[in-house]
Order: sequence, then structure tokens, then C-alpha cells
Amino acid sequence: MTASPVLRAEGVSREFGRGDTATQVLHDCHLEVHAGQIVAIVGKSGSGKSTFANCLSGLDRPTSGRITLLGHDLAELDEAAMARLRAEHIGFVLQKDNLVPTLNLEENVAAPLVMSGVKLSAALARARAALDEVGLSHRARSWPGQVSGGEAQRTAVARACVNEPAIVFADEPTGALDEENGLLVQELLRTMVKERGAATVIVTHDLDLAGGADVVATMTAGTLRTAGRVG
Repeated sequence: MTASPVLRAEGVSREFGRGDTATQVLHDCHLEVHAGQIVAIVGKSGSGKSTFANCLSGLDRPTSGRITLLGHDLAELDEAAMARLRAEHIGFVLQKDNLVPTLNLEENVAAPLVMSGVKLSAALARARAALDEVGLSHRARSWPGQVSGGEAQRTAVARACVNEPAIVFADEPTGALDEENGLLVQELLRTMVKERGAATVIVTHDLDLAGGADVVATMTAGTLRTAGRVG
């Protein structure tokens, strides 16, 4: 690909603790993700893949190395600027849906839009359209406690994509679901991010989920050892 990547990580390392008690979690990791590309990072629990994703999305900062996202060097952004970047350009899907229990589904989906400055009425209209895309328009006024785990995770996918993000991070998005709901969420996530042309990073130990990615990178003991196109 010749276009500049949406996300680039160069020599990223992450160490926790100091001195004799320091633990090196990431070792000199490199990765590029382009618009419209789905990259899966696979590895066993404790391999460092979630730590790497947190660094890539600005939720954590590497000990060394450089990460650029949409042309911004994340090390140069303060917390307020990083928060704005996440609100306006990044979508998240986590293993647990993390819906706000005091907001109904359409309000949960609208929340990222409101946080980025969209008027509430417009945000709710866009939220309803996103819920319709995941087959949940009939659940728009339901509370998170009234829906199934699969429906809640589909709502999380709608929330991640509602603001037309430049990049979506999905950390074990099907890990808490049964096989049927997991497959449904996989397909919805792939469809929605592809339709929007979003770059996507999926962290998973599920090889079936990784199989739908354009590129698979394997994390082993904190080292991103391989990156290759599926198929």
C-alpha cells in the first residue's frame, strides 16, 4: 500500500516497574494499519497483545518507541488532546460491552457523538440508524439490563462505528459470547468497519475471528513476531 497508514508503531516497548522488579511486557514492536484494513493481533493470554493495543490507542504510553495515529505523534499529545482524538476519530469494542446502565441503548450509542460536540437530537437520530444496521432498532429504548449479552455487544459495535471513526480497536469482542452470537458480532463488526473504510485492530485469541482479517500479527512473549496476509 502506498497511502500513509492510519496507524504506525515503530519500535514500541513497554516496561512496568523499575529496577530489579521491572517487567518488560513489549519488545520492539512494529506495525502499520491502513484505511479499510483489518489487522488481527493474536496470542495467548498474557502475551502482551492487550498492552500493545492500549499503547496503540493512546490508553497507555510506551516506555520507548513511537506511535503515530492520523499523523499525530501520540507522545506529543496531552491527555485533553488525546481524549479529543479518541472521541472524534476512534471507536472501541471491548470484551464486555461497557454500556452505561442508566442510559438506554440509543443514548449509549449516541454518547460518543455528544461527547464530540454533535447536538443531542442529531446524535440520537444517527444512533437509531446505527442500531438499525445491527438489527436492534426495536430495542432502541431498552435499558442495557433488559437485553441479552449478544444484543448488548451488537450495541457496542454500533456505538464504536456511529461516529464514522478513522480506526476501530476491538479487544476480544466475542470473548464473552456463545458461538452463535460470537459469529453474528464478528460479521457485523467486519461489515460495519469495511463499509466505513475504517482501519481496524482486533485483539483476540480466537483464530476464527482472526481468520476474517486482512493481516494477522502474532504476539509471543511481548514480541510481534510475524505479520502476514490471511490466505
